[in-house]
Amino acid sequence: MAVLEYTGRMSEATPTPQLLPPLRHKKALAACWKPILLNWLVPGLGYWVINQKTRAKALFGVTVVFSLLAFLQLTYGAVDGVKGGVFVPQLDPIQWMPTLGAAATAGVGPIYTVFAACFGGQGAEPVRNLTQEYGATYIMVAGLLNWLCMIDLFDRATGRWVWRLPKDEQEALAPKPTGK
Repeated sequence: MAVLEYTGRMSEATPTPQLLPPLRHKKALAACWKPILLNWLVPGLGYWVINQKTRAKALFGVTVVFSLLAFLQLTYGAVDGVKGGVFVPQLDPIQWMPTLGAAATAGVGPIYTVFAACFGGQGAEPVRNLTQEYGATYIMVAGLLNWLCMIDLFDRATGRWVWRLPKDEQEALAPKPTGK
């Protein structure tokens, strides 16, 4: 067992590096609206704007692959030429499941309108086979992934993402004090 000795001197206080506080209210909105909008228009472009190129390339690549798979499966999975599979909002009378599915799929951005026009809408029937189900799921997952990335973009553009890290990683990212 170690015994601590009191020498009568207090150790010199070393300044603890401090992180900048995250942006709030109007400053947060001003910092994040452009990356979020760009990320909705072209998945990955928001990350590119805030200089996170690896995330941008990964999100864009996943979205392109999932959209291509969805297009192929919805096109070649049609039974007797009947299209169907992509959720579109049903508002009169309101039907919650197709409307929530459409909101999830709308995360892919303007490409959703192409999918909704080709594989959804008034003339479309519910999913008729497993291939169309997979196609609808691919494009919905791409949309949900983009919604999550837009939430992450908000955190990164406003500086809030740092506060989710453990304390030791926060200290590593904090600016070092300049000693005189």
